[in-house]
Amino acid sequence: MSQPENPSALHILSFVYLTFSHVTDGELAQTEVDTIARALQGWLPEAPAGAIRRVIVESAAWVNSLEDDTQRLKQAEEYAHLMKQQMNEKQRGAVLVNLIELARADGRITTQEEQFITRLTEILGMS
Repeated sequence: MSQPENPSALHILSFVYLTFSHVTDGELAQTEVDTIARALQGWLPEAPAGAIRRVIVESAAWVNSLEDDTQRLKQAEEYAHLMKQQMNEKQRGAVLVNLIELARADGRITTQEEQFITRLTEILGMS
């Protein structure tokens, strides 16, 4: 599966969060998946848990369909530019808070996670 036909805002957020988890430490722990699910639920509280899980599964397939981490990072940065245009400052700040929570989810924060957060902070105009 590649990119969903009509990706929702949740798909895009999920793509960025999954890319963050995958690219920065090379593994996706269950605690990270749970953190992503909670973050997405926070964006759309009325969404059923099953719908959130489906978005994560579809987005994971999308992330995995890309050839390598360079492409995943490039796509995540493109979405960050889109977020800067379409989100207000509070929403962009929430994306960064979600990434920090995700970095902490597995009990260790890597240099790569810090670099990813710094890069998205710059793109989102929050530095």
